[in-house]
Amino acid sequence: MNGSNFEDFDLLGARLVDPQIKLNEEKNIYIRKGKIYYDSPPSSSQKEFRLNGHVIVPGLLDLRAHTRVPGLGNSENLSSISSAAARGGFISILAMPDTEPKADNPGTIRFIKDRINQAALVDVHLCGCLTVGAKGEHIAPLGSLKEEGIVAVSDCPYSLSNNQIFLNSIKYAKMFNLTIIEYPQDPSLSREANAHESAFSLKLGLKGQPRIAEELAVQRAISLADHLDTHIHLSSLSTAGSVKLVEDAKAKNIKITADVSAHHLFLNETIIEQYNTNAKTNPFLREEKDRLALVAGLLDGVIDACNSSHEPIASHLKEVEYDKAPAGIIGLETAVPLMLKAIGQDDQFTKLATSMSFNPHKILGLCPPSLGLGQSANFTVINPNSNWVYNSTDGQSMSSNTPFDGIQFDSEIVMTVNKGKIIWSN
Repeated sequence: MNGSNFEDFDLLGARLVDPQIKLNEEKNIYIRKGKIYYDSPPSSSQKEFRLNGHVIVPGLLDLRAHTRVPGLGNSENLSSISSAAARGGFISILAMPDTEPKADNPGTIRFIKDRINQAALVDVHLCGCLTVGAKGEHIAPLGSLKEEGIVAVSDCPYSLSNNQIFLNSIKYAKMFNLTIIEYPQDPSLSREANAHESAFSLKLGLKGQPRIAEELAVQRAISLADHLDTHIHLSSLSTAGSVKLVEDAKAKNIKITADVSAHHLFLNETIIEQYNTNAKTNPFLREEKDRLALVAGLLDGVIDACNSSHEPIASHLKEVEYDKAPAGIIGLETAVPLMLKAIGQDDQFTKLATSMSFNPHKILGLCPPSLGLGQSANFTVINPNSNWVYNSTDGQSMSSNTPFDGIQFDSEIVMTVNKGKIIWSN
């Protein structure tokens, strides 16, 4: 179900995992008028949920969700994407600015906020364009966008080619305390590419994008973060070389953070062998050694966060020849089980809480939710022993462009609570 009217309810028998307050134990939790209680709640409950064997973590924030609002209502709208986010365990998403028109002016930001207020179940944080039209030619009016409520700036899924404009735009964004998000990709090395550059893509007859197209952009962001002594966040890393560059930068105390898409932790380039356009991701899936490096980078903390890279695309646009199909897949409803399946270890829920809740909030300069006594009830309930099969046509998104149809997962979101309200429960 989507949502409920319960204000006072009990969750009994679950394990609570919150690394922020060093909590990892089985504990009953009582919600009263949107607040968390552990013992002696102030009133009786309207509903009781017995959750033995389940895990509760602080509410999740997705750092890369493409809403398609305004502009592409046939692939997604704010009602459907927020429902997909809630089903996926997210209490909030960062909306990317690649709308039509682009989120590069106050009018478009106001339009999006109006739609959010009308339809969204989850909190939708706004990312504005770094440059006008995301074309990399002129800096967007960042001060005006900040006044309208944006929390970050990016030209994702594009990257600036002009270093001078990128340098100046970072300086400008820093003045307004906006998180700078770089989608690292050298455009000149990526034109007409449809896959990762390898022997595999050569065999398929597809023009490849080399790892260096990403790694040059990663190194540029690191150098600028060092030069300006400012924080830059790298979105959706895909290569082993990028992980190493970030690791070296962090060893030098350069203010760089990074995330990875959940599907890049689970898949490699071989998934496109049958030219399945629903496996054409953005960035492209790379080799197995890259996937293993991304998993290792997330586990050891070099990579700070895991995102969904949710890019809904209408079916008719994907049902074409592989090289003509746009890149991108939906991911909000599969990100959590994919990440857990990919990392598979004893402290996986601590890593989940860190990389999908605590770190994403800190990256955006937001206060992370907590399971602490008296805190607002913002959390996600997971069944780690569910054994369910994902079917995109049964999902909440309006689009079904995913390679995960028919995949069996062993963990499932069973409840999402935002501001004390149950916004998803199965």
